[in-house]
Amino acid sequence: MAARHEVGRYLYWSDRAVRQVAEENGIELTGRRAWTFGLSLIGLQGGIGPRQRVTRNRLEEARRLERHLGSAATESLDLEPPASYVKGVGKVEFAEFAAWHTRGAAVMHVQLRNVHGRRVDLCLFGSKDNVRGFGPSDGFVDGWTSSAAPAVEELLRTRGRRNTSQWDDPQSRSVEALEIALDQGFSSTTEHRGHPETRGFTMGHGGHCEFVAEIYTDVVLDPTRWNLDGESAGAERIMVGRPLWIRTMTPDAVVRYTDLRNGPGWARRRRLRPLRSLSRRPQTGITVPEVASVELGTTEAGSLNPTRRRRFSRAQD
Repeated sequence: MAARHEVGRYLYWSDRAVRQVAEENGIELTGRRAWTFGLSLIGLQGGIGPRQRVTRNRLEEARRLERHLGSAATESLDLEPPASYVKGVGKVEFAEFAAWHTRGAAVMHVQLRNVHGRRVDLCLFGSKDNVRGFGPSDGFVDGWTSSAAPAVEELLRTRGRRNTSQWDDPQSRSVEALEIALDQGFSSTTEHRGHPETRGFTMGHGGHCEFVAEIYTDVVLDPTRWNLDGESAGAERIMVGRPLWIRTMTPDAVVRYTDLRNGPGWARRRRLRPLRSLSRRPQTGITVPEVASVELGTTEAGSLNPTRRRRFSRAQD
């Protein structure tokens, strides 16, 4: 990983994920307890007690966990699947995971290349409560949502150990996760390629982010089987899991899409969309049904209906 600087900003930190990995691997996050010595002049009384930590040192916790994982956290992405943990540096896009039976879930996407030029897509799912730097108004509800969301949630909840969905092989379920990360919020009235801020549910991105993630499924796609389009076209290797943390080393590289949407270009596109849609069939609106929350372990439960517009070429098998 690139040299770590002392000045940075956590855009995502999961206490639950970090502590779970630490407990499962016998990692001490805080180190030995430091002690202080005090002396009172009255009666020459002295005492020793634990020193109170003023602020939490997440950077040190991250370093300890990363050191302990060692080579188990792959960085080169040249080794054959499966990978258990991945670390790297790249641009991370943040969006709400819009599924009718999830509440407060987030999806993060990172696209990397290994030394041989193979494209690697990381689809990381977690809780919006752990996302920092983006507010409730950063996303907007609009566009396509995936009916495969329950299959992806099962993957996360069981950490890749169970699959009872119709997407019953690792490649097909991983493709569904990638399409959620890259095409969720798609609307046929807008050109989204290279402009994620125009899609629904997207919040923003951070440039030059260091990350460590736990991987639940890691597949290399069979090129004779898949004919993907849109942002998913050209996908080769897909990893799905959860982030432990994401930290940008250049805080000024954080882009909130709400700022882009408030610009004149965005306003003009929003005004023209109804005009372009007059000759098209009206799109069903997305409503929020009253449903009970479901604990997923990796993601929090949430809301949004299963409205779905399928525009992708499916597996040719």
